[in-house]
Amino acid sequence: MKFLTSSIFLVFFMFTYAEELADKEYVIDLNLPPRERYTQIINDKKEVIKEIYGVIKREIPRNLWKIVASTFATVTIPKFKEYAEEIIGISQILNITATDIYVLNCFYEIDMLCTSIVARDKDNKLILARNFDFSFTPYLRKMHVTAVYKRNGVEIARCGNIAAYIGVFTCMRMGAFAVSMNARGMNNVQDFLLKLREGRLLTTWMLREAVLNAGNYKSAVRMVEGKRTVSASYITIVGVKENEGTIITRTRDSPVNIRKLSKNVWYIAQCNSDVGHVGDKRTEWVNKAMTELGQSNTSLDVILNQVLLRPPLLQSNTVATILMCPADKYFKSIIATNSPAEGNEVH
Repeated sequence: MKFLTSSIFLVFFMFTYAEELADKEYVIDLNLPPRERYTQIINDKKEVIKEIYGVIKREIPRNLWKIVASTFATVTIPKFKEYAEEIIGISQILNITATDIYVLNCFYEIDMLCTSIVARDKDNKLILARNFDFSFTPYLRKMHVTAVYKRNGVEIARCGNIAAYIGVFTCMRMGAFAVSMNARGMNNVQDFLLKLREGRLLTTWMLREAVLNAGNYKSAVRMVEGKRTVSASYITIVGVKENEGTIITRTRDSPVNIRKLSKNVWYIAQCNSDVGHVGDKRTEWVNKAMTELGQSNTSLDVILNQVLLRPPLLQSNTVATILMCPADKYFKSIIATNSPAEGNEVH
């Protein structure tokens, strides 16, 4: 009976999740002045942004908030002027200080638990699929959007993103490559602050630069491998040509492990622990599920329904699932609307 109940629940959940809520799309016009680029998103999401701002500001210690906020004037404005201008534009619409919007952007860098899978599907096309998991889930589900970056009227990239956030967690350069970021462990706050003061990029800002400026998979990999950032991370990148798929395990300074697709390796998966870490049930489960599935049965829809939408990968803090195939210029972002059955979560 328990098995039957669980099975009925899973079927119901998968149906409602997959059919109910697709992301709303917003154009980020890079030809506009930076302060004007996010106007539509912010106006549409103004109320929920203000809600989460109040919640997060109560959660973060005041002295820590002040330290992070101080780097906006000392580092971001002089060194990353374009990003600073975008943040100022967002702050003016919300009537919240630019330093506080900046702190929110930094906060998202520290606390992110996700699953990313890069694979060759049954038709030998390269795909990237991921669950985006985060704290404050009810708010972020309302804030998650598809950001469509355009320059000179041409669509450059599509990204699954959070309103009021200017970096990218999950993004596809049209016809070229796709990327996703998973947090690597819990980033030490003191080290994070030290690197922030040094003037390093947020990792999600680095990914945005790669997506908007690298024209192909190899260039994107070089940028990700070569940049120093404020946080450790796992970066997944997939291209359009044979074996263009990699997961890069990074410290704040450089890569420490690189896994790639090959003739004999048709998929790679990453959660939030290093290769060989014992006791990570999500990693164990995703590898078992993908191995049992096999390349001959694999597609984005199959990974969605048979892997990512099943506990323990599906969590109560899953915000969205994003599916990408750069060769086909296919990008789909689905908002999570329900939680998995109680007792099935694994952190």
